[in-house]
Amino acid sequence: MGPLDVFLRVSFAGFAAILATVSVQSYTRHRERRFLLLTAAFGIFLAQGLWLLIEMATVAVSSVGSGWLALNLGVLISLYLALLR
Repeated sequence: MGPLDVFLRVSFAGFAAILATVSVQSYTRHRERRFLLLTAAFGIFLAQGLWLLIEMATVAVSSVGSGWLALNLGVLISLYLALLR
C-alpha cells in the first residue's frame, strides 16, 4: 500500500464524515426528504470509508486499488457539488 492509497483512504473517510454530519444537521433543521436521501448516501460513503480505514489498519495487502478510491472520491465530490446548487 503506497502513500497515494493511504492519502485517498483517509481523505475519502474524512470528507464522507464531514458531509454526513452536515447532511444530518440539514435534515434535522428542514425535515425534507431530499436531505434524508443525501444523509443516507453520505452515510453509505462514511461506512465505506470506515471499512477502508479498518482494512488499512489491520491488513497489509489492500483489496481496493487507487483508481477505485479516486473514482469514489470523485463521486462523493460530485454529490457535494450537486448539493451546492
